[in-house]
Amino acid sequence: MIFDDSFNTDPTTQLAEWEKLLRAELKLEDVGSKTSKKTPEGTRWPTLWLETQSLTQLPVQNSWKKAAQTYIQYAKNLAQLIDDDLNSGVRSFFLEKEYLTSDSLNLFLKTVETHPKHAECEIFLLGSKQLQFKSSTLKVIDENNFHHGRLSHELGGDNIQELALMALSLVRKIENQNGPEMISVFVDSHFFRNIAKIRAAKLLALKISQTTKSSKTFPVVALSSFREWTLYERYSNLLRNDAAVASAYIAGADHVQSSGYQALFEIELESQDLVHDERSRRMARNTSHILALESMLGVVEDAAFGSYHIENLTQHYAQEAWTLMQQLLPLNETEAQKLMIDKASKVRGVRTEEVRTRKHILAGMNDFPDVKDCLKLQSKPTPRFYRVAQDFENLRLEIESLKTKPRVSIVLYGEYSALVPRVNFVKNYFELLGLEVLELGKSQSDLETFKKELSQNKNEIIVLCSSDDNYEILKESLPPTSADKFIAGKFSLTGYQNLFAGQNVYEVLEALVKKWGSK
Repeated sequence: MIFDDSFNTDPTTQLAEWEKLLRAELKLEDVGSKTSKKTPEGTRWPTLWLETQSLTQLPVQNSWKKAAQTYIQYAKNLAQLIDDDLNSGVRSFFLEKEYLTSDSLNLFLKTVETHPKHAECEIFLLGSKQLQFKSSTLKVIDENNFHHGRLSHELGGDNIQELALMALSLVRKIENQNGPEMISVFVDSHFFRNIAKIRAAKLLALKISQTTKSSKTFPVVALSSFREWTLYERYSNLLRNDAAVASAYIAGADHVQSSGYQALFEIELESQDLVHDERSRRMARNTSHILALESMLGVVEDAAFGSYHIENLTQHYAQEAWTLMQQLLPLNETEAQKLMIDKASKVRGVRTEEVRTRKHILAGMNDFPDVKDCLKLQSKPTPRFYRVAQDFENLRLEIESLKTKPRVSIVLYGEYSALVPRVNFVKNYFELLGLEVLELGKSQSDLETFKKELSQNKNEIIVLCSSDDNYEILKESLPPTSADKFIAGKFSLTGYQNLFAGQNVYEVLEALVKKWGSK
C-alpha cells in the first residue's frame, strides 16, 4: 500500500462558491473576515478565515456519552463501591490491568453483572498486561485492541509523536479484519490542544481509511494523562481531570475516562486512604456525570468545527504526525521503537528543563507551594511513567524524611518596602522543599546592628536580602557564619550562592537536599 507524503483533506465546500455566497449574503465587496452560513440543502459553511482550505467535518460515532469511573486498586468494600457508582449513573469503567490478576478482574466483572443495569456497562482494561477473564453479558474492551501511542506518551513525547505511533499502528493493521477496532489518545490539562489532538486522530484515521479503501470506522477513546498530575496539591488534579474530560467531550471522543484526584497515589505509591479514596471516586464520577449528562458537552456534533485556532492546530498535528508516520513506515518494529524513544527523550529533556527553570509553572510544585502540605511518606515513589513534577516531589519527600529539617531565615538590610518582592521570591524558593522560612517583617538600616544580628543568627540556611546598591556596602564587612549562605539577586558575593529568576531552581535545591540528606 502506497501512502503519499501529503496530508490534504478536501474542503467541505468550494472556496469560490463559498465566497460568492458570503458576498451575496453580507453585501460586501471584500470578504476577509468570518461568518457562518447554511444552505437549504444543509451544506455546512465553516466559521473560518477564507485563506484556509483544509476543513473537514469530522464524523461522530456516538454523540451521547456515558458517565465514567476509574478503578486502580480494589478496596475491601468493592461491591458497595461498584453499586454506588452504578446507582449514580456510571456506565463506563476503566481498570488498570497492572494492579489486577485474572481472579481479581473476574471478581470485578462478576460484581458488575449482578446489577440490574449491567447490560448498559462497558469495561475498559488499560495497559498491555495479559489477563484471562470470563464475561458473557458485559462489553469488555482491552487496550491491546487499541491503536495508540502510549509508548511515546509515557516516555514524555509530544502530541505529534503519539499521533504518529497511533497512525502507524492503524496503517499496519487496518487490512486485518481482526485487528484493533478503536483508537486512543491521552488528554491532559491543555484544553485546546486536547481538542485539536482528538480531531487530528480522527482526521488521520479518516485519511488512512480513504487511502486503504477501507470502510472501517474507529471510535476514539480519550484516556487520562497523569503526566502533569501531582502528589502535593492533590486537589489541583480535580481541575486537571475537569479540563481533560470537558475537552474530550467537546472534541467528540466516543469514550472518555474520568479519574479521581487520588489516582496518582494508587498508581505510584500503592497507598490507600479511606477519606481521600472515597471522595476521589465520587468526584471522578460527578465530573463525568455533570459534563456528559447534565452539561451535555458531547451532544453537539463536532463542536470545534470552524474555530480558526483549533482547525489550524488540528491540521498542524495531523500533517506533522502524517510526516513522521511516513518516516516510521519503512522501519521494522524494533527500529521504529528505537527512533521514537530517541525522539521522545529529546522532548522529555526540553520539558524537564522548562520545569526546572520555571519557564513552565506547575502550581504547588515548582512555584506557589503550600508549605503545610505534608505527605508523611517514608519512601519516594517509583515512577511507572514520566511526570514533569517528579523531580521536585522527590526532593521534598527527601526533606520530609529528615529527623530535623533545616531552618531558613531571611536577613534584610535597607528599605523594607523596596525589598518585599525579593522577600516573597526567597520564601517561595525554599518553601518548594516544604521548609518554613523565617522573616521578621522588618529590615535593618544600621550597618553595625545588621552585622550583629547576622552574626547571632543560628539558623542552618541564611538568605541575605537587600538592594544591589547596598550589597556593595555590605560585601566588605559581613561576619563569618557556618550556615548555608544565599543572596537574593545576581550580585556576586564571596561565599554566597545567588538566587534569581530564570535559574535552574532544581539544581540549587538538589544540592541543598543532598547535603542535608547526608548528615
